[in-house]
Amino acid sequence: MLGFLTWNLNPILLHLGPLQIRYYGVMFALTIYTGFWVWQRQALRNRETPAFAEEFLWYGVVAIVGGARLGHCFFYEPMTYLKNPITILYFWQGGLASHGATVGLIVALWLFARKHKTTWFRVSDYLAPGIAIAAGGVRVGNFLNSEIVGRVTDVPWGVQFLRYCQMEGIPAAQCAPRHPSQVYEFFMGVITYLVVMAVQKADIRRAGSGLMGGVFMTVYFSFRFIVEFFKEFQTEQLRTEGPLGAIEQTLGYHFTMGQWLSVIPVCIGLWMIARAMLQKKDDFAPPMSLEELKPILAAARANPGQPTAPAKPKSRK
Repeated sequence: MLGFLTWNLNPILLHLGPLQIRYYGVMFALTIYTGFWVWQRQALRNRETPAFAEEFLWYGVVAIVGGARLGHCFFYEPMTYLKNPITILYFWQGGLASHGATVGLIVALWLFARKHKTTWFRVSDYLAPGIAIAAGGVRVGNFLNSEIVGRVTDVPWGVQFLRYCQMEGIPAAQCAPRHPSQVYEFFMGVITYLVVMAVQKADIRRAGSGLMGGVFMTVYFSFRFIVEFFKEFQTEQLRTEGPLGAIEQTLGYHFTMGQWLSVIPVCIGLWMIARAMLQKKDDFAPPMSLEELKPILAAARANPGQPTAPAKPKSRK
């Protein structure tokens, strides 16, 4: 059966001598830039300095890349990488896990908040919209790269990933349509962003309460749990050869590693929402209006790294 779309894009965008520029790399860079732009806007709107906002870029890049790589190695193939630890550094061979990037960002936010003598909940509120956009955008790169495909399907929007079949040794004639799970996850990120921004606009609780961070964790990883039902199975040594396999045997039901790893963020997110709702809205200062923000953004673009910012109200926590 032919899918609605036959996809066979060369993942290499262009060659620059011995260097290859890949679509995935371009999308990865774009999502980091976009996520940082949203983070910066959120931080400045809550009266942080441009220097404060810009400093986190380095924390974020290390957390995303390092966390995603370590997450893949130890969440999915720990036995393989522990036998030959040097291969953990072989980024060019592929293998990044979004749950690992999440853990990396949680740690990076804690270190960053500790350095700047603020709370983890405050900086998580700043980051929530940007990371939702980035999480969705990187899946466009996965689609262009014909990776992280969905399971075989007969739905009308199924996609025949010819390059994936070639890599897996499946003849073109037997290359069945699959769920475009990368597209599902792209919309998952967009919807999460819209929900987080709707919560901010509703002014239920303000930045610092942890509400926006909690909404992101709950909504995004709830969606992720559902989308896992449509994604192709990956190598899951920790689940099949570890304690999770025993739990599954007891329950009599199989979850993917991605689903197991999504349960914890959802629980953390629900706790953050409950914690935020127990606090008073007026315990936290309101953000600047968009009109007040415009000259601050213009100054930040003209003089990057400058420490000046509007005074913070005394009610800020």
